[in-house]
Amino acid sequence: MNKDLKICTIGGGSGMPIVNKALIRAGFENIFPIVTTFDSGGDTGRMRTDERGRILAFSDYWRALISLWDDGKQKDVWEDMLKYRDGRGRNFGNMFFQFLSEKEIDLGEVDKLFSKLTGAKLKGKVVPVSLESSEVCIKTISNKVYSGENFVDDTRMSDDKIKDIWLCPKVRANQNALEILKSVDVIILGPGTIFGSVLTNFLPVGMVKAFNESNAKKIFMVNIFSPANETKTATQVEYIEIFEKYLGTNSPFDKVLMADLSVLDKNNLKKIINFYKLEHATLVKNIDNKDYKTEVVDIAVIDEKNMRLRHSERKLEVFFKNLDL
Repeated sequence: MNKDLKICTIGGGSGMPIVNKALIRAGFENIFPIVTTFDSGGDTGRMRTDERGRILAFSDYWRALISLWDDGKQKDVWEDMLKYRDGRGRNFGNMFFQFLSEKEIDLGEVDKLFSKLTGAKLKGKVVPVSLESSEVCIKTISNKVYSGENFVDDTRMSDDKIKDIWLCPKVRANQNALEILKSVDVIILGPGTIFGSVLTNFLPVGMVKAFNESNAKKIFMVNIFSPANETKTATQVEYIEIFEKYLGTNSPFDKVLMADLSVLDKNNLKKIINFYKLEHATLVKNIDNKDYKTEVVDIAVIDEKNMRLRHSERKLEVFFKNLDL
């Protein structure tokens, strides 16, 4: 790809930062992550509960921000500090960015103050999907309704699958996020859980319209495993059909990307798949479909310490360098 392209990444959790870092390694310097601000799990959930839901979630924001900072000793020190949790599980990163957002009033402008304080030279700008507080709500196939993004994760091992997701109250998308979608050359979605990390970014009013009207090339990176509460068949086609439902359009992506696991160590891979089965998670299968062009590429790695499968920063670097759109 042309290194001058403007690229928007959409997702959350641990997946998006890996994509951002890989893009930087590949030489791209105009990266615009759009991140959700509705997380309600862990320390973020405690903070939002204490404030009666009136504050935004900062966790995905600061993780994406750090991922735009070129590697170096200064970055390593700050990354360790931001990840720090005290004996009561309180995260320094969340508290620090709450302070910065109160100082700047607008979370979308925090990156400037962060760069000034830390000396970080960021390869882009993180854009909150909304500047208004809201809660993610889900409804399952048994018609149970949950309020709070944390329930997407809390029910991940349940066969009571999610059939609908929305925000309460409805909120407007950040105008900067809408403008980014219109101006970038490439949009990369994922990897990550579809309801927990990716689709939540399309729930604010205006995001779906802006995405559909964007002339950018759109790439969907399919998650390697599907939690039990996400899909019935755990195929890339089912994931695309979920996006078609919420985006209101057929074939929303120019390219669908999946990890080629056949190149990995077979013994370790077998063990890891069995570990995921204990969590009721299913390996996402690639099935032939003439309507959806899927590319299966060597972009995954085995995390032997935790016995997990991850998208590889280094392998994605090579992929992005050679990607022809």
